[in-house]
Amino acid sequence: MIRRTLMRRAYNSGRWEKARNYARKIVSKPKEEKLARSVIIRSYWNQGNYSMVLELNQKWDGEFDYLLEQKSSTSDQFGPDGDRIFPQRVVAWHSNQPSPGDTYIEYDETNVCNNFLQEGERVWMRHPHGWTFWDMPLGFSLKKTHPDLLKLTAEILLYPWYPNSRGKSKGSRRKGKQPSLSFSAGTDSTAACIIMPENTILGYHRRSVKSTLDHRNADTLLEHLKGNGRNVIDVISNHELIRTYHGKQIGFSSDFACATHLILLADMYDIGAIAFGMPIDNSYLWKGRLYRDFGEGEFFQYWSGRFESAGLDLLLPIAGISEAGALKICKQSPLIDLMNSCLRGDGKSGCGDCWKCFHKNGPLGRSFNIEAREIQTFLNRIPMPTAMHALWAIQTMDLSRKAPQHLTPMLERDLSWWSQFYPPSEKIIPIRWREEILQKITSLLGIMKEPYQLEQVNLYDETRK
Repeated sequence: MIRRTLMRRAYNSGRWEKARNYARKIVSKPKEEKLARSVIIRSYWNQGNYSMVLELNQKWDGEFDYLLEQKSSTSDQFGPDGDRIFPQRVVAWHSNQPSPGDTYIEYDETNVCNNFLQEGERVWMRHPHGWTFWDMPLGFSLKKTHPDLLKLTAEILLYPWYPNSRGKSKGSRRKGKQPSLSFSAGTDSTAACIIMPENTILGYHRRSVKSTLDHRNADTLLEHLKGNGRNVIDVISNHELIRTYHGKQIGFSSDFACATHLILLADMYDIGAIAFGMPIDNSYLWKGRLYRDFGEGEFFQYWSGRFESAGLDLLLPIAGISEAGALKICKQSPLIDLMNSCLRGDGKSGCGDCWKCFHKNGPLGRSFNIEAREIQTFLNRIPMPTAMHALWAIQTMDLSRKAPQHLTPMLERDLSWWSQFYPPSEKIIPIRWREEILQKITSLLGIMKEPYQLEQVNLYDETRK
């Protein structure tokens, strides 16, 4: 009786979390079940947490179907995140996501390791709006996975919206011997693959939900690599949906989210380094247009230390190589005919209408439509996306006369150095991988000469805040 009274008081005063806590303590009692269930699901409804309303209603055999047709008290129209309305497609994605069988846990912001569980080969992670999963290779064991790897995974996926997900690791995980690469089968990750050791594990993230992204171009290269003895791990996951709960398009939560499957698999495969195909355009250039000393910056200092605390080297083998340099590396490899950066291709060629087809496929001599809406939109945008590389691509393809007038002064510069290697970047490559990677780079690319023109890049006369 006391808990029932406390539950009602908490609910009536709008203390939703406390009301749920009291309700869960009595929900298993037959006489209290109906009211307790109502308090639990309505508290989520009042907070606008639509995904939890859907999940619990499904668990309770549609007992609260009527709630799905009503408006939340925290929104003008009931949407997945409470304070905004999402497109029907996003709502459908949310409502169609699976959840663990009979297991129910509340998101634990204090100890994020408690948010992980395993059913068969599927690993689940609880987040504030629902569940994320990875379908792991046969033999994976969550119990044998170091807690520091779980903490790093949760932080990478959640920290943009939940600062409490950031936390210190014990630093007790032994660093493995195997290098790995977050591999997308695009230009940059293929270039990274070419210059890394042959035993590098290639980890491909496969988006589980249907969208405009098409995996067929990637599959062409993946099958070739598998057939030639490369260790390719292909993991299906829905973690790209997390950001859609926060009003953003489907995609990665943060820069390193594309490798969460490799982080979780690090103990199973004795992984000691996780590499990313991050080129100069995203490292030593801020937003592809303004130079910065990347190795000394807060971003690299924090994340290299964060990976280190989980027993992993953060490896950025092409951080001193531009997208143009990555193209040059790929052109010298038999993989060039199998590689395609277009995310909308049919397994044989690119769509010809996207920005990637313009600045990545175009310089390789592949067809594209410069009048395509997306390409024209980006060319005319100020600042232009991936500006430095796009300027080089325009010059290389002799398209200056078709470029918007605002680009004319920039296109008068000599950009021949853009495809060369930037030597100061070698200091951010961990020592145990450095020699082999640098040997391959210098055999495939020219070297920038001092004074480095890269360090003078400031295309839009900006000052970084």
